[in-house]
Amino acid sequence: MPTHPEESLGANPAEAALNPADSVAMGVPSSRAPRFLDSDRGRGFRALRHREFALLFVAFVIGQTGFWVSHISLQWVMVQLTDADPFQQGLLFFALFIPALVVAPLAGVVADRLDRRHIVIVAYCTIACWAGALATFTAADVMTPLLALGLALGLGTSFAFLSPAMLAGVANAVPEEDLSSAISLQSAANNITRIVGPALAAPILAFAGAEVSFLVYVGAAAVVVVLLARIRFTPYVPDDDRSGIVRRIADGLAHARERRPALPALGLVAVMSVFGVSHVALIPLYARAVLGGDEGTFALIAVVTGFGALIGALVTGYRRSVPTLRTGALSLLAFGAVLGAFAAVDDLGLALVLQFAVGFFYFATMTSLQTLIQHLVDESRRGRAMSLFQVAWAGLVPIGGLLLGSVAGFAGVRWTIGAGAVVCAAYGAVVALRYPSIRSTSPHSEASAASS
Repeated sequence: MPTHPEESLGANPAEAALNPADSVAMGVPSSRAPRFLDSDRGRGFRALRHREFALLFVAFVIGQTGFWVSHISLQWVMVQLTDADPFQQGLLFFALFIPALVVAPLAGVVADRLDRRHIVIVAYCTIACWAGALATFTAADVMTPLLALGLALGLGTSFAFLSPAMLAGVANAVPEEDLSSAISLQSAANNITRIVGPALAAPILAFAGAEVSFLVYVGAAAVVVVLLARIRFTPYVPDDDRSGIVRRIADGLAHARERRPALPALGLVAVMSVFGVSHVALIPLYARAVLGGDEGTFALIAVVTGFGALIGALVTGYRRSVPTLRTGALSLLAFGAVLGAFAAVDDLGLALVLQFAVGFFYFATMTSLQTLIQHLVDESRRGRAMSLFQVAWAGLVPIGGLLLGSVAGFAGVRWTIGAGAVVCAAYGAVVALRYPSIRSTSPHSEASAASS
């Protein structure tokens, strides 16, 4: 009998020739993988024992690195085009993330009905096209704020279809016992790229220009498509519900309500996105107006935030049990506290230390809550559940970006970030006090209670 689900796919001599170290391709039980991955010290990395997740992890790192190189460059292009107008920065975030609010519920239905790997491949192909258009218009020196917003909207639409399929696909790449490790590593990958991407973007912007940054994203997307073509997810049964799209979206919401405490967890994600995560839209303005810096300062803040977020995601992956609602609430409280301190300082050194802490609690919170929700939901509704998570995480960012950008126009960047931090801390405290103990309705394990 195979040791792991993916071994039932059989040995693959052709892939073994390409990668003799690949235990699954060789038909060798994954217990012969590096001992570190089977040790207690390596429990946070155990998902890497599985070939499909390892490929998905590498693809995600490459794709997200390209995204951050492109995203940092697009933000700075908008700063230059609009003379650092806070409202225009908010509009950029609105265009990039509003599809996650409008389109993601439909994308969740699609992810439960169609092949998730094919959805991700098509999404990256369209992303390459949008990035190529950004590079072309920038190189031709015809970029305008309106054109940048239109292309950002196109990218956001591709992301909206990509994310639910990608998040659900993680659960199809590992057995359930390694799901926490897989989610943590995916979050860590996201944050590795938050470090590498901005670090690459700064010299590219300085010496080659934004058009080269956008071309880097085109190349990264192409590599991701090649890697994804080699992935074979563990077989799952797509949703066979023949009812209308609206009803299936409503069914996903009803499922989240039934699987306690998924709905309160989504509420934590939503508040953090609107009042906390959206502050990144103001970081270019903070770097210039408060710290007196330039694009290098902005990129440095992004890199340090990424380091903190990387550590936060990895720490979550070393948990021995499924995270709880109270864990997420207290983490949001801590996030609000350090974000408020960040808003109050005007020294670069202190700002970097505090942004490291902001990044840490940001992804510790999001990784914990995503892990909790993934453990709660049924496979047939996983795509829709992850689309709700996407709506709460990314879909509400444009609302927060516009809100914070508008307020910053008359209240100032520091006061605006500080006010959002207070809301996050207060809401985290309320949830922690209101739900000190709640029994999980996970279909996977009656023993894992989402309490305390």
